[in-house]
Amino acid sequence: MASRWYNPMSWSFFGFNDPKTGQYIEVNNEIGGQTRSGEVVTPKKAMAIPIVWSCVKILSETVSGLPLKLYDDLPAGRALAKGNSRAARLLAKPNPYMTMLNFIKAIIVNMALRGNAFALIERNDAGEFIGFIPLGADSVEVNTDDDLIYWVTLKGERFPVSPEFMLHFKIFSADGINGLSPVEFQKEAMGLAKAAQSWSSRFMRKGGFTGGYVIYDNFLTAEQQAQVLDKFPKIRDGDVEDIGKMGLLQGGPKIVPAGMTQKDSQFIESQQFQEEALAGIWGVPLYLANRAGKTSIMGSNLEQQTSGFITFGLSPYIKAIEDEINDKLFGGTTQFVEFVVEGILRADSAGRATYYGSALGGSGGSGWMTINEVRRKENLPPLVGEEYDRVTRWEMQTNVKD
Repeated sequence: MASRWYNPMSWSFFGFNDPKTGQYIEVNNEIGGQTRSGEVVTPKKAMAIPIVWSCVKILSETVSGLPLKLYDDLPAGRALAKGNSRAARLLAKPNPYMTMLNFIKAIIVNMALRGNAFALIERNDAGEFIGFIPLGADSVEVNTDDDLIYWVTLKGERFPVSPEFMLHFKIFSADGINGLSPVEFQKEAMGLAKAAQSWSSRFMRKGGFTGGYVIYDNFLTAEQQAQVLDKFPKIRDGDVEDIGKMGLLQGGPKIVPAGMTQKDSQFIESQQFQEEALAGIWGVPLYLANRAGKTSIMGSNLEQQTSGFITFGLSPYIKAIEDEINDKLFGGTTQFVEFVVEGILRADSAGRATYYGSALGGSGGSGWMTINEVRRKENLPPLVGEEYDRVTRWEMQTNVKD
């Protein structure tokens, strides 16, 4: 019964073998690979690093939580699309299996780890889009030999898909077609973090013992060597349950530890450095990942850091999604989609008040927003009256005085 619920696209994304057997075997794919630290880095193994999990989680949950609005591009300016149109319904629920929130989450996770995310565009006989189906990155091959063609493999069947039937989201690219994978290009940094994580786990399992040497002044016979080694089996193979156990050695040996302690190896400092480096890959401030030990260079307060996160962390993903949807779904029409990012800064009431005051013409400025534009950004109903859509508060006060 449980086998009904697995999704081949989701488990293949993380490099699993068929989960119906219960055997999760890593697949040797092109993303990631062996590193100089000895660790093999794949998207699944990268997600086992806490700071990677935090960064990808923050990006996916933040972008997917932003309102995605459909607008009409009118001569008088943009306006929210009215009515319960087919496009508006699909932007709320792109397919029968998921909402747009979960669709965007899957897209961001693929982009953040692999640099690319794919979704089939279902169209009716009239060419109108009627749904979007996300695809695993391993199931899509991009072919640019002649024309751009996407080769998709599903359930053992391989078939071509032309660009107008494929949403291809990507972060920065060297050729404009394929996005560059952070896991592939930053596998050494991730491998170092994973090696430190594994070393720390083994260190704790051994009760903080890093191994060592038993030194005698004289050579031992083979029998004596066997006797000595037999006295310390738990040191070689034990775990934390063996802490406090003692071994008895005769003949005046010297016990010399091997390796370095965590303090000597600057373990904590190294981990902090790796966390900063990995967070920088995705442009996520450390305070968002609950690492607030240092002040971010983006600013000295949380508002400035959040603004920097929107500009340098979220914006590349937001613009990539908007650009692809507008090109493939609304190209040649007067409609377009756009994320509303103001909600992220909603908690900063003082900052919003200052911004809106200037926008409405406060402090002697001319202003650039109407009262109803401000109210719409605050999710408030518009005020009735032509003046609320035509002039700023400063101009209204000036006109009244005149």
